[in-house]
Amino acid sequence: MLRRRLAAAVASCTVGLGALIGCSAQPTTQPESESESEAEPAVSADSTGDASTSTATTGAAQPIDEGGPLVALPECDAPPEGVEADVDGLVLPEGAVVTEVEDLGKLVSVRAYIEQTPVQVRLFYAKEPGLELFEIEDEIYEAEVLFGSGHYRSYVKVQAQCQQGSLLLAYVGPGDSGDLPSVGGG
Repeated sequence: MLRRRLAAAVASCTVGLGALIGCSAQPTTQPESESESEAEPAVSADSTGDASTSTATTGAAQPIDEGGPLVALPECDAPPEGVEADVDGLVLPEGAVVTEVEDLGKLVSVRAYIEQTPVQVRLFYAKEPGLELFEIEDEIYEAEVLFGSGHYRSYVKVQAQCQQGSLLLAYVGPGDSGDLPSVGGG
């Protein structure tokens, strides 16, 4: 039974991108009996086929494409200390810790750390009311969003640093600013 579950987990990992980000796939085989599901640990495998076990809990782990942890990256350290950030037009997910603010003239650059994956941050912007999304790019370990909010436009780039933590770089400027980086190229 364990071999069949391991084979299902390994088969569900993708080659290429999976090697970079790991795989948190859960096997889809069903336990043969109710007592077996309580006694056996869940099995998952990384992209190299190395198996690990964890105690099953109520509720499955989120898949990577829904914001689950990036298991190929190291575990996260404690979040950094934050600085005060009063930037007009800045829209950040709850829990973002601003670490640096720099006035660049027409634009303001903001660096932050957030205990979320790039996918989770991208989902925040996609669902945030009041934002006009112009472009979104999601590469699992990195996401970019270009959006408008009132009189401001923002470019946000998020890069995974650990399993559940990311660095966030935002540029905020007036809506008529053509100085923002472009998604996928800036």
